[in-house]
Amino acid sequence: MPSEAGPSRRGNDTYVALLSGSHSGQDPNLAEAGHGTRVKVCGIVEPTEVDVLAAHQIDFVGLWWGVPGGPHDLDRERWRALAGAVATRGLTPVLVTFAKDAEQLRETLEGSPVRWVQLHGYPTPGTVRKVKAIAVGADPIRVIKVLHVRGGECVEASLIGSYEKAGVDVFLFDTVSEDGRVGSTGLSLDAGVVTSLVDGLTRPFLLAGGISADNRAAYEKLIAHPLFLGIDVDTNARGADGKIGADNVEAISGAWRGPDREENR
Repeated sequence: MPSEAGPSRRGNDTYVALLSGSHSGQDPNLAEAGHGTRVKVCGIVEPTEVDVLAAHQIDFVGLWWGVPGGPHDLDRERWRALAGAVATRGLTPVLVTFAKDAEQLRETLEGSPVRWVQLHGYPTPGTVRKVKAIAVGADPIRVIKVLHVRGGECVEASLIGSYEKAGVDVFLFDTVSEDGRVGSTGLSLDAGVVTSLVDGLTRPFLLAGGISADNRAAYEKLIAHPLFLGIDVDTNARGADGKIGADNVEAISGAWRGPDREENR
C-alpha cells in the first residue's frame, strides 16, 4: 500500500495502478481513473435487480448491511447470498454500511466474495485504518469513504488528508439533506463544492447525489478531472415500483458512459 506521504496530487498513476485488479473475473482497471466512467448502483435487494445490472454491465453493486432503518438494509444471510449472485454475474459487490466496528465488518465479509467496503456516516480515520487491516482471504480490503456535502461545504473537508493516510482507496461525494439524512437522499450534489476540493485529492473519486440521465452536463468539469472514476446512483435508477428499473439504468448508463458500452453489452 502507498506510504503515508502519498503520491503526487495530479495524474497519480502510481497510486491508481495499485488499485488495478479485483476478485476473479473483474476488469483489471476497475478502480483506475481514466479508463471510462464507472457506474455503481446501490441498494440492491433482489436477484432480479442483479440481472438488470448485469445486462447493462454495471461495474459496482452496492449491498446494504448495517444501515439501521434503511429501506434496503439486508440481514447477513440475504446479504451474502446477493453478494455471491453479484460476483457470479461478473460484477463487483460492495458492502455499503454505517457500521464502525471492524470485527463486525470482518464477520460480515467472511465467506463472501466482497472486498470493497463503502463507509457512510462519519467514521474517524482510525476506523478506516482498522477496516483496511481486516484480513479475509488473499485480496486486500478496499475502502470507499463517503464525503458529505451540506450547506455549500464538505463536512469532512479538513479530514481528507487524514483519510488518505489511513488508506482510503476511493472517495465518494454525496449530499446530506437539511435534516441530516445521509445516503440515497436523491438530492443533487453541489458540483462547485466538489470542484473546490478535487485538486487536493490523491485518490480517485465517485459522484453521487441526484445523479441522473439528464444532469451529466452539470458535472463536465469534474468528469474531465484526471481522478474522476465514475458515478453512484440509487434513487434515479428505480422505476415507479421502487425497484431497480432496466429503462432507468440504461438511460443513466448511456448518458454517462456513452452509447457504445450499451450497444455492445
